[in-house]
Amino acid sequence: MGLDKWLKSEDDIIKSKKKKPSIQDKKRKSEGTPEKLLEKKSVQLTKYTLICQNSKCKYQKTLIKKELTDDDKTCPRCNKIMKTKVG
Repeated sequence: MGLDKWLKSEDDIIKSKKKKPSIQDKKRKSEGTPEKLLEKKSVQLTKYTLICQNSKCKYQKTLIKKELTDDDKTCPRCNKIMKTKVG
C-alpha cells in the first residue's frame, strides 16, 4: 500500500479552494445588511443568587434568567423556599 490514497493531488486542492457559493449563501447575503441584524432587541437577563434558608442545608445556586419561577425558588434538597438576591 502506498501513500497515494492519503495524499491529495494539486488539482484536488485547487478545486476544494474554488468552491462555488451555494444558493443559500446568495440568499443570506441579499436578505439583510449587518445594520438590520444589529437592530434586534437584546434579551434582558438578570443574575439571581439563591440561598436556602435552612441552616442545616446551606444549598446555593446561581441562575441567569428573565424571571424566576416557583420551581426555581424551592430548594431541591429540603423543599423549602430559598432566599433570592439579585446581582
